Amino acid sequence: METQHWQSPARSEYQWMAEKKENLIWDEYQIRPGIKLAVQNVPPLGTPLCFDYETSNPPIQFLYCLSGSTRIRIVHNDGTKVSGRIASKQYSISYVPDTRGTCVTEAGCPLRSIALLIAPNTLHQLTRQTEASSVEQVRNLMAEMTKAFFYREFTLPLPLEITVRQILDCPMLNRGLKKVFLEYKAMELFYNQLSLLDLSGEECKKTAAFELEAVQRVHDLLMRDLASPPSLLCLAKKVGLTHTRLNKLFRLVHHDTVFGVLRTRRLECAKKMLEDTRKSVSEVAYECGFATPSHLSRAFFDQYGIQPKRYQTELNSAETTV
Repeated sequence: METQHWQSPARSEYQWMAEKKENLIWDEYQIRPGIKLAVQNVPPLGTPLCFDYETSNPPIQFLYCLSGSTRIRIVHNDGTKVSGRIASKQYSISYVPDTRGTCVTEAGCPLRSIALLIAPNTLHQLTRQTEASSVEQVRNLMAEMTKAFFYREFTLPLPLEITVRQILDCPMLNRGLKKVFLEYKAMELFYNQLSLLDLSGEECKKTAAFELEAVQRVHDLLMRDLASPPSLLCLAKKVGLTHTRLNKLFRLVHHDTVFGVLRTRRLECAKKMLEDTRKSVSEVAYECGFATPSHLSRAFFDQYGIQPKRYQTELNSAETTV
């Protein structure tokens, strides 16, 4: 998607952009100054769609996917690299200024996604007078974003999925009513996103300090030895919790189970190590804690939509042509 002219800070009135296709698969709608909705709702592609982009002053993007799959590779001006894959029932939050990247939308599956694009200053304004816990969560999120650039993936929660489905299944009303409907639903999606952050913040406040500290200790233990960490029961015993309580707290704090967090970190470790072309896929698999190279290959493909060896080869090829 083109992001150079998405924001119109000088306008105070509501003004809609002309509806148009972007890269053949996106429709964009100006919701209000500083907020745009991008809708992807098309049949399966016959061949993968690949495009490169560069951006200096992008919006904060909330991307929600119901169907389809897109792989991305992002390179910051300082040389830092991030890659990921947004697939069915996932969403991402990103802010990637001063970066270039490649997006590959895969063929063979209907493409059904929603992107909510919000200017950083608009997000500040919308949350400035809010007293909910989400304000603190959003401020912490934005502080993390502005350190360099930010990209993170999550499992799509049901409240967000419902609103995304309603937008994608928008009835073909006349032009004026369609725009009113989409504006209403876009702001509902934004509200639901903040509500989830608010709920998480309130639940954390209700949780005993020693339990939150226990979660942090377990996380530190996992990160200390990804290859052979203690079992879940052993971790729970070390911090004085039951394994069911530990998993529940992990879902609250990290939006995933202990095993889910471990798997994600192992995959992130593998992805980073594969950038060093001197290491083989087998070496990376064992060093990151996968039982076998084939186990890594399956998990890596499920997460990123590409085999580890191919990822390593393509990354190396891209670097030699820059």
